[in-house]
Amino acid sequence: MDLHNAKIALRREIRSKLNELAPAEKASLDASLTEQVMQHPWVKSADTLLCYVSLPFEPYTGRIIEAAWNQSKQTAFPVCTAPGEMRFILADSWDVMHPGAYNIPEPAGTNEPEITAQTVCLVPAFAFTPDGRRLGKGGGYYDRFLAVHPNLRTLGLTYAFLLQEDIPCESHDIGVNAVITDRKSSFGGNHGKSGANES
Repeated sequence: MDLHNAKIALRREIRSKLNELAPAEKASLDASLTEQVMQHPWVKSADTLLCYVSLPFEPYTGRIIEAAWNQSKQTAFPVCTAPGEMRFILADSWDVMHPGAYNIPEPAGTNEPEITAQTVCLVPAFAFTPDGRRLGKGGGYYDRFLAVHPNLRTLGLTYAFLLQEDIPCESHDIGVNAVITDRKSSFGGNHGKSGANES
């Protein structure tokens, strides 16, 4: 099986596992994941959180977003500007969000955050390995964005039972610095290609 088809097969497998989660079990996992995220030292010291609004089958980010707002952290969300391209726009409440690309809520404004050494980006994916390799959704939006910001602190969010020993990766795939689950966080990726450590 080539890499493209291997990715499609793994996405289908992960989506099936997520769809099988009972609502009560998912809610419990999401509550634990939110606690792990908000206690992470990078998030606690972040001046700006680049977040995303989760889809129904994904780990829920709503409580993370609201916690960041309650702590008066600048919070920004992706806005699709062209196929495979996006920028982040600041928002401080659900009231300024509206359905955007793929019907995912996006901020209505144009105010982009300043990305600093204390900025943290939460990166979505179907699955991660403990060392930060990720299986994205196939659009390449985050790969392109992260390639322009190689020093940005990145965190992947997933459930512990979805962690993978290996993920099929291509040369343009960019991983994350650390992965947070409902149980713990693990560092490993060095934000390089495929999230692999670089010596």
